[in-house]
Amino acid sequence: MAKLGFKVIDSDIHVVEPKDLWLRYLEPEFLKDGPRPAEPGKGLWQIGERPVPVRANLPGRQEDIAIRRARTKERYKKLGRREGEDHSSPVDMIEAMDLEGLDIGVVFRTYTAHATGTDDIEPKLAAAICRAFNNWLRDFCNANPSRLLPTAQMALHDVELAVTEARRAVKELGAVALVLPNHQVKARPFYDPYYDPLWATAVDLNVPVAFHGINLAHHGHVGVRYFDNFPLAHASGHAIESMLALGAMLTGGVFERFPALRAAFLEGLCSWAPSWLYCLDERWEKFGNERRYGLKHPPSYYFRRQCFLSVDPDEKLVVDTIKDLGDENIVISTDWPHGDSSFPQALNTFLGIDGISDQSRRKILWKNCARLYNLRD
Repeated sequence: MAKLGFKVIDSDIHVVEPKDLWLRYLEPEFLKDGPRPAEPGKGLWQIGERPVPVRANLPGRQEDIAIRRARTKERYKKLGRREGEDHSSPVDMIEAMDLEGLDIGVVFRTYTAHATGTDDIEPKLAAAICRAFNNWLRDFCNANPSRLLPTAQMALHDVELAVTEARRAVKELGAVALVLPNHQVKARPFYDPYYDPLWATAVDLNVPVAFHGINLAHHGHVGVRYFDNFPLAHASGHAIESMLALGAMLTGGVFERFPALRAAFLEGLCSWAPSWLYCLDERWEKFGNERRYGLKHPPSYYFRRQCFLSVDPDEKLVVDTIKDLGDENIVISTDWPHGDSSFPQALNTFLGIDGISDQSRRKILWKNCARLYNLRD
């Protein structure tokens, strides 16, 4: 398959977890404390009294959800997208990929990150939820293993448990990336040496770490400041938290300590990168503590060497990003099946952006993603 002559890897396509996933896949000793069907008005599931998705029971959230559903229907009509897709079905995913023109999809979670999205969850339960999802996703991707590539959801509450699951998921399940939240867990910045065993494991396994936002979380999530303003909460939770995660990895010396580590920052746009990297370079030059963090180069050097950002298909400012940073560090995501995705016009929209050469398109649609996930080009 080729979309107008271009092979395409979707760096970040999504499943929506079925409601009975945890009953079927969670280990028996964790069933009592794990996700269970939610009471009306409290989201999809509950863990104790905590709703999943997070904060689904707060005043105003149902109104926000209703607005989002209405806008989604409008987008479906405009894009020619059908309703009634089964987002927990690999058959529907493959059909969507064929319609869009995707050769390969790297498959990510949706609500599992919400299930573990609190500092207060017991670490062993958080790890068990991730294991259950990762096992289910392997079975999901087995429907077409050459086109559906699983990732491994990680909980960061206990780094040793995360390391154990990373090794299992990559070696036994074939996961091609370790998926992390883009916000802090237990107030630990990503450059905290506490995480070094996980970065070392990713290097040893030759898989990237992929930072991916969620709308809100019970952690110290910047979007929580604006839970009554969903557009601002969503924008900050994805773009701004991604900027902060990237900034922490760059200025905190992680890539100096682990020069073979690959990192992706997904579904948070890419067009902020030139100004953010300029800012980090300038601040590092003026204030950087070389003794503490060990950087031998400006932050932007490590970005170019080891990092990847995803472009939204309708993100026209990518033209300016390419002019400033080049085309080696950008991958694409359709974000299917979420309602704010441009599916099934995502690739048509991206290929319709003026000012991107075919050489750059080939890198963004295939080559860069193959390099990120260590796939055969």
